[in-house]
Amino acid sequence: MILGAIVRSIDKKLEWEALSAQGDLVRLTVRQAGGEASMDVTRAEIAAATEPGIDRNRLRERVKRAQKRIFDGKPAYMPWRLPKIEPIGAPGPRSGGWGPSRR
Repeated sequence: MILGAIVRSIDKKLEWEALSAQGDLVRLTVRQAGGEASMDVTRAEIAAATEPGIDRNRLRERVKRAQKRIFDGKPAYMPWRLPKIEPIGAPGPRSGGWGPSRR
């Protein structure tokens, strides 16, 4: 299948799965160690990508963006789970530490 060749050309270790969705859509799921991302591809896009050219590169770039979403996915911000950082009074530039004073 053309989708397998496009995914493999991006990254050989990238796992993929194409499932038929409603109508003329195909749901492409790419997986890597960091997680997974899904995207919908129309059958017309797949048919246009069978020949090398702009359409194949457009589909390849969409798959690359889906792969990038795996790594760029940031965890949800949960302030109640962040550790409370207490100052310990260590010497630093603002507390007059780090060497002799220059007065």
